[in-house]
Amino acid sequence: MPLSAEDLDTLVELGNAAPDVATLAAEARARWSGLRVTVVDALDMRGETPAFATAAANIFLMGCDGHCWSMTANPAAAAGLVLAARS
Repeated sequence: MPLSAEDLDTLVELGNAAPDVATLAAEARARWSGLRVTVVDALDMRGETPAFATAAANIFLMGCDGHCWSMTANPAAAAGLVLAARS
């Protein structure tokens, strides 16, 4: 599901307003039902650069070729979000 510039702005706003990563995940799932949203431990994403850092979470964009998942910097190729809680 491609994400528009407006979607990305909204995602960052939600991430900065959410009290925690679980709330952000729930809000993202409700807003973008076609987008897979996964919450992981921050250690799982060590060495990766988030697309966005918000108060609630580091946000990573994931692309999928129909079989394998990979990081993407291209919002138009986003098929999912990985949210890692900020400590």
